[in-house]
Amino acid sequence: MNIARYPLLFLLFLSSPITQSQATQKGTAPAVASPTADAKPYWAGLSVADADVSAKWYEEKLHFTLTRKMDLPEHKLRIRFLDLNGFTLELITFEDSVSFEAVQKRVPELKDRDKLQGFLKLGFRVSNVDVLATELKRNGVKLMVEPTDDRAFGDRFIMLKDLDGNVLQFFQELK
Repeated sequence: MNIARYPLLFLLFLSSPITQSQATQKGTAPAVASPTADAKPYWAGLSVADADVSAKWYEEKLHFTLTRKMDLPEHKLRIRFLDLNGFTLELITFEDSVSFEAVQKRVPELKDRDKLQGFLKLGFRVSNVDVLATELKRNGVKLMVEPTDDRAFGDRFIMLKDLDGNVLQFFQELK
């Protein structure tokens, strides 16, 4: 992936959220605490072609733990719940879902999945991006973006796609 091709995209998604103390220092802190002031990432759901195959990939490549299975044949739906450090990833397979490739056949001018509205990527903070990148490559995962420093935001990051083309980004705070 050519980073220079998507400067605004990277600007929007590479930025780390500022802390309350940073906001106060910059004079931008809200006068009243927001109802989401204590919100933390907890759960995300992804539509995938095969929940079992994708769950195995997330377990083997990224060390998620499968915690629950739901099969709802009356709704033509299978769901697999995976956990990673208190974060739940819900992998959902609808029997009649369509892939990006199927959409692209109907809309040939759609050349890039990033231009499709909706989910773009999931981001995770890790302690060492380089160690993770090495392990992923050793396990056969191709990186979209090799370990890269973004000094403007104080992060080092990698990007990769899961089996269904969902983009995952892992960040490490630079010291």
